Amino acid sequence: MNDFEIYKKAALVLKKGENVALATVISTEGSTPGKVGYKMLVWGHDAQTIGTVGGGLVEAEVIDIVRSMLPKTENRVLRFNFDGLSESERGICGGSMEVLIEIFDQKSLPLFEDLCTAIEKGQKGAIISIISPKTAPKKVFLKKISDPAFAAASAEKALRVPICDFKTEIENIDLLIEQPERKTLRGGVEIFIEPVLEEPMVFIFGAGHLSCHICRYAKSVNFRVTVCDDRAEFANKNRFPDADSIIVESFEVVLDEIDINRNSYIVIVTRGHKSDQIVLEKALKTEAKYVGMIGSKKKTATILKRLKEKGIRQEALRRVYSPIGISIGAVTPQEIALSIVCELTKIRRLGDAPTPNHMKVSARNAL
Repeated sequence: MNDFEIYKKAALVLKKGENVALATVISTEGSTPGKVGYKMLVWGHDAQTIGTVGGGLVEAEVIDIVRSMLPKTENRVLRFNFDGLSESERGICGGSMEVLIEIFDQKSLPLFEDLCTAIEKGQKGAIISIISPKTAPKKVFLKKISDPAFAAASAEKALRVPICDFKTEIENIDLLIEQPERKTLRGGVEIFIEPVLEEPMVFIFGAGHLSCHICRYAKSVNFRVTVCDDRAEFANKNRFPDADSIIVESFEVVLDEIDINRNSYIVIVTRGHKSDQIVLEKALKTEAKYVGMIGSKKKTATILKRLKEKGIRQEALRRVYSPIGISIGAVTPQEIALSIVCELTKIRRLGDAPTPNHMKVSARNAL
């Protein structure tokens, strides 16, 4: 469950005139079941939920507390300790975490609608929340900052905090790390900042059976997906209902027509070696964060050698992940797709370790 689904559900419930509770993990110490940024939405007389703040007894406690708060518009911070005692039903992680509870009424509908629209359009920005227990929630979404003074004034109006307290934060909003962060401003005002980032796009070149599984798995872990193939009978919504975009175009020109950036992941699984080589050659001229190509060691070595002979520099060839996917002994298309999406997730979350070389086939030896 990603944040977009939570915000979308919040907007739908608020439209009906019902209050919603947003529970967010805002700080942790040591080992905890929930991590900073985890979210859960609670609504209705029967306390329906989506999302999570870590599960288990703690989550049940949050839901019980929220149930009594829902008729109001307020916020509260709950602290949970996992003291390591074997008899503790909360768990024996040994850490602690704090959860911000915010109860919103229909007046907050524009906030959640704006968030949903921005995420769908790939807009960037940040959500700033005031941590102020026993008051109405103070939360604002600021889109990518072009005018810090205007943004600071917007924050002051929405959150009723002096501009001077926000000016530095607003001016540096593009420098925020990719993870949520709790901060204390001058005067002791506490805020929780959550960057709204564009979800990475996976470009799948080839629309065969394997690609169907890659698309489904990638969407389930919050990648956006574009499928490219030159066969309309393969690249269509019936076969790829989860895809964000489907492009039917020849492999020779399709990469010239799409925007590949540092937030892009290229997966090459076309129907033949010739098409794979065409796509790979063009892919290596982009800024894509990941370029992976399916194939045996022999096929990979052959294609890399051909591209070297065509003038592709060796440092570019070293970017290629091939054979593609994390080694899990995959045999079926589903297992192979899983190994590929595991590799995409690893690169997204951990980056590419410089050693050992990520290449399954050494570019140096192959060439």
